[in-house]
Amino acid sequence: MKRILLIVAAVMVFVAGCNSPFNFSDVEAEPRVPTAFENYTVPPNFIPQALLITALGDSLSEGIGDELYQVGYVGRLAFEMREWPGVYGTAVENTAKRGRRSDQLLAMFRQGQLTGPVAEADYVVMTIGGNDIMRIVKRDLFSLNVEAFADELVLFENRFQTIFSSIRAINPNVPVIVMGIYNPFSLITQDVPEFEEIVAAYNGSMQEVAEADTQACFVPVNDLFIGNDNLVYHTDFFHPNSKGYDLMTERILDRMEECGLSYQE
Repeated sequence: MKRILLIVAAVMVFVAGCNSPFNFSDVEAEPRVPTAFENYTVPPNFIPQALLITALGDSLSEGIGDELYQVGYVGRLAFEMREWPGVYGTAVENTAKRGRRSDQLLAMFRQGQLTGPVAEADYVVMTIGGNDIMRIVKRDLFSLNVEAFADELVLFENRFQTIFSSIRAINPNVPVIVMGIYNPFSLITQDVPEFEEIVAAYNGSMQEVAEADTQACFVPVNDLFIGNDNLVYHTDFFHPNSKGYDLMTERILDRMEECGLSYQE
């Protein structure tokens, strides 16, 4: 009897094992919809980078007058950039020189002296134009007239446009920070409106070129150096001192953000 029960139990287990617990019908399953991923662009600051700042132009980019020896606004800007997200260091290639005019800067481009520094740059900063005006002042010191500055402005505009085009020919996408010029004679007197008009005309010319380029930014600074109530001039009463360069740097950073040229953008 026990043997019969064991055989019956074994058969039931076998039969149960042959029956699937799943109920399949003739209805086809819905096709699987692939997961859709939105396009994603890796931000430029995702991978930390070292930035190279190339400085062009005259004594303001060289940092003349900075009694703290922080290389003027260029050195301060490099220091501030190190704090940007995605930046682990900055380096400066400073080609600026005291007294340099726009014709001399243009000659350097034509001679290929600036090809390397501009080609390798992550940012280009430039000050030019002040010595073009001072050349007229020194030449016509005892017979100054507005017409002489107007004539020089026409030449300056052509040179500046060629300088800017030269930068773009070497490095089409590098952000270019163009610094405006200021009127140092306001330190002596503010009763000569002609000088303000001359400075405004030169600044307007550079601003027009910069604003026509989506990767360029014009930085006005003339209002920072009207008189010396804020003690922004060096003892030579011409160049900024450390405080003056501090103010210039703050203005540059503000304008870069407004122009969308900060690295974290």
